[in-house]
Amino acid sequence: MSAIVKYTGGGAIAPALVGKVKAFDSAPEMLTSFQGYYGFDPSAFAGMSEEELGAFVDSVEAIKFLIDNLDKLEKHVNDYIDGVVKYNEFVARCVKAGAKGMEKIDRATLDVFLAWKGWQANTKKLAKDSDVGVRLLDQEVTDYGDLAEYDLEISLQIVANRLARRKAVLSQKPEQEEALFSWRQEAQEAQKAEKQRIQDLIAYGTRGKYGLPSSSSPQLSPASSATNNATNNATNNATNNASNNASKASGWLKKWGGKAFDYFSGK
Repeated sequence: MSAIVKYTGGGAIAPALVGKVKAFDSAPEMLTSFQGYYGFDPSAFAGMSEEELGAFVDSVEAIKFLIDNLDKLEKHVNDYIDGVVKYNEFVARCVKAGAKGMEKIDRATLDVFLAWKGWQANTKKLAKDSDVGVRLLDQEVTDYGDLAEYDLEISLQIVANRLARRKAVLSQKPEQEEALFSWRQEAQEAQKAEKQRIQDLIAYGTRGKYGLPSSSSPQLSPASSATNNATNNATNNATNNASNNASKASGWLKKWGGKAFDYFSGK
C-alpha cells in the first residue's frame, strides 16, 4: 500500500477539520507506533485531496481483494513450502543413496586398486622367477659345455695314449722281427746240429765218425781222453747252447706267437 502523504494545503476534502485532532496530544508516541504498525496517520484524512483519498481507497480495495484470496494464497504457500520440504527430503534421500553408492564405489575402487597392485606384485614375482630360471638354464648350458670340453679332453688323452702305445708296439716290431729272425737261425742251426749228431750216432756209434773211443772206454790214452773230452765238451756245449737257445726261443714264441712255437717244436 502506498504511503498516505499528509495534506499540506490545497484541495483538502475537509479543511475545517485539519489541525483539530487532539487525540494524540497526551500520547504522541502512540501516533508513531500507529504509523509503524499501519503505515498511515488517521488524522491526515481531512487534509487529503480527492486523488490522495482515492489512492487510499484503491489500496484498501486491493487489500480486500487480497484478503478474499488469502485461502488460495495460503494453499499455494503451503504447497510451495511442502514442495520445498519434499524436494529437500528427495535431495536428502538422493544424498543418502549416493553416500551408500559412493561407499560401494570406493570399495570397488579399492578392490580394483588392490587387484592392480596384486597383479603388479605377481608380475614382478614372475619376472624374478623367469630371471632365476634363465640363469639356471644358462648355468646348465655352461656346465654342459664344461663337461663336454672335459670329456673331449679326456677322450683326446685316451686316443693319444692309445696312439703312443701303438707307436711303442710298432717301434718294437723291428727289434722283435730281428730277434725272431735270429732265433730262427739259431733254432735251425741247433736243429741241424742235433740231426747231424743223431745221424753220426746212428752211422758211427758212440766212437764217432773218426773211430774215436767212447768216453767210457778204459783203453784210451790221456791224450786221446783229453781229445775225446774236448770233442765231447764241444758237442755237449753245442747241444746245451742249442737247447738253451731252443728253450729261450720257445718261451719267446709262447709269448709272441703260438703258431710259430708249434711249428718249430714239431707239433
